Amino acid sequence: MAEITLGIGTSHSPMLSTPPEALAGLGDLDRGRLAEFAGKARENAAWIGRELAPEVTRARHEATQAAIQQLRGVLAEEAPDVLVVIGDDQDEWFSADNQPALCIYWGETVENLPPPIERVPPLRQLSYWGFYGDGTNRAFPVDATLGKYLVETLTREHDFDVAHVRVQPRHGPFGHAWNFVHQRIMGERVVPIVPVMLNTYYPPNQPTPRRCHQLGRAIRQAVEAWPSGKRVGIVASGGLSHFFVDEELDRHVLQILAKKDADALSALPAAKLESGNSEIRNWITAAGALEHLQMQLVDYVPSYRSEAGSGVGMAFAVWQ
Repeated sequence: MAEITLGIGTSHSPMLSTPPEALAGLGDLDRGRLAEFAGKARENAAWIGRELAPEVTRARHEATQAAIQQLRGVLAEEAPDVLVVIGDDQDEWFSADNQPALCIYWGETVENLPPPIERVPPLRQLSYWGFYGDGTNRAFPVDATLGKYLVETLTREHDFDVAHVRVQPRHGPFGHAWNFVHQRIMGERVVPIVPVMLNTYYPPNQPTPRRCHQLGRAIRQAVEAWPSGKRVGIVASGGLSHFFVDEELDRHVLQILAKKDADALSALPAAKLESGNSEIRNWITAAGALEHLQMQLVDYVPSYRSEAGSGVGMAFAVWQ
């Protein structure tokens, strides 16, 4: 039978692939698009300045790059046969005309379908490489057998209503949650994946934290009953808090993940898991599949980019 031998949790923010000296520009964009910006800036006035000092920003950026390199090293050393990558689609394949709560892709390959870089806003061009490399369209292998098996088994034996995609949509790029893993975590050794897509962002059908944890447990049970002998890795892509950094929430989540506290993970308030924070659901799902392994926190780096405290709580972890 197959076995789950490795878990990885990684943030995937464009900030991770943006030069540190350009991050303030992303903060300037937040000023125009985040309704709470002015109020948050007033609340943070006493302390936020030191978080935005150039030397602090640079040091934190370097810490995130070191963490990514460590994840790459662990993946290369463990060399699983396939990765089940849990992420969230954000108007890449799905939108308001069709928004499944849970979907699995099981085509033979998946293309990254990068947009032409000249059509990408200038600041986003700086992080383009972290998702699309040099902009060449590439086809990556998918373990279609495992993908189909998970659709069937989760539906028939675990009572999950699983949407599925076998033919890749062509109207937009493959989701950033998965492109980041291909580009920044895998490196030269490409591992076949099975994309598990959760609707973390968009009401009204976001899975509850409890359901996410149940899904993870069901994925583990399904994998361990799969008669293949393959070594399977689980990846949670995304999070933690954004677009305002919430260090208290992030540290609490990381603590209960490390403790394997299923009740506490399931009880996380849904109101705390909106917007970018919602990607914590990907980590909760992975945790459900990885209860037999021990989580080791590689690093947690609260990365601020504006006086309002906008940015991302960057987290990196392995389960072995």
